Amino acid sequence: MRSTIGASELLSVANNPKYSESGGGHGAKGVDFSRIWAVFRMMELEKANEPDFLLLFESVQDVAELDSVTAPTRVKVYQVKKKDSGTWTWSVLTGTSEPKAPPVLLTKGAKAKAAPPKLPKAPDFKKVPESVLGKLHLSLNAFTALPVEGVFLSNQGCDFPLKTGSSTATTMPCALSDLAADHVQLLTDAFASLSPGGPPPDLTRIKLQKVAIHPDNLSAPAIEAALDLLNERSPGHAGQAKAFVESLLMKISPLTRRTDTCLSFDELVKERGFSRGSFIAALAALEAVPDRNALFNDWMNQLQAEGLDFMTISSVRVAATRAQQERLIGGTAVSREIEDFCDAWIAANPPTSKLRPFVEAALAELKVQFSAHRDNDLIARFIMRAITKCVDPN
Repeated sequence: MRSTIGASELLSVANNPKYSESGGGHGAKGVDFSRIWAVFRMMELEKANEPDFLLLFESVQDVAELDSVTAPTRVKVYQVKKKDSGTWTWSVLTGTSEPKAPPVLLTKGAKAKAAPPKLPKAPDFKKVPESVLGKLHLSLNAFTALPVEGVFLSNQGCDFPLKTGSSTATTMPCALSDLAADHVQLLTDAFASLSPGGPPPDLTRIKLQKVAIHPDNLSAPAIEAALDLLNERSPGHAGQAKAFVESLLMKISPLTRRTDTCLSFDELVKERGFSRGSFIAALAALEAVPDRNALFNDWMNQLQAEGLDFMTISSVRVAATRAQQERLIGGTAVSREIEDFCDAWIAANPPTSKLRPFVEAALAELKVQFSAHRDNDLIARFIMRAITKCVDPN
């Protein structure tokens, strides 16, 4: 019964537009950051051997993480924000002014000369509802049946005092309840102002978390996590870690753009969700594709067995690495001309019983058309293109 109630409650909250986010102030880069982190989170959940999970996009804040695709019993709500530089300020996160440090104690003589202390201003909570943590708190309060917690997650941290005497700058993740007493009191009052007459705010439910994703190299941590997972689950396809991450990003990108009201929880899952089952299916699809790196090594080994010298083999491997890096950033007009030439040559020249004569015949014609390129570069590009035609003839 509880799981049915939980699914109904999630649907109700997700259909309320005031609890969703749509990429934040950084536009496309902010959305990319959220998507990349979501892929990274999938890797974490899978490596942790979670029996099931479901990520809902742009439904409750940026991402909502559920423990089941059919019968959720708990939910974790994420506000995912990219920041190019600097730390997050108290006013941006909470919509309030940060408590000031207590005044320095004066000597008796100084006290006599000092001006009378000013009465502290009453805190202003007008900006709390639109603040980052204010929105997160309101989203958590929308749930009454499901256990829920919230996380503010960013590539940049913050510097707020903790009750232990240390700082959030060096101690993350941490809960809002771990902050210094005056900060906790201010947040308690601020959140209470959002729901007058409601239960006292529970600051243990919201955590601050920093993730090591650099704005200028968003995909690196996800690729590294994918590499670790593939080395563990499918070592023969570890070289396809980047392709795996890219395929997952392509699958979840449409989910972050759907905001229509859903009539059922199943429809919500279909329109905006990505489950562990979908993740496993993507992994299985990857395993069904031949590993291009492995095929390249096979070609290199065969050419060496047919008498191609070791130095040439080594230089071709280096050239292939450079060509692959170039391809991943879109390639050049010349590289695309070489690929088109290779495709046409391969179509017109069926492979011979030996690999080396086949490659050398192609090289002879490539050198005529692209004389500015070194032999090892042309060989590498030809072999990579030939392997592509083997894997995907279309």
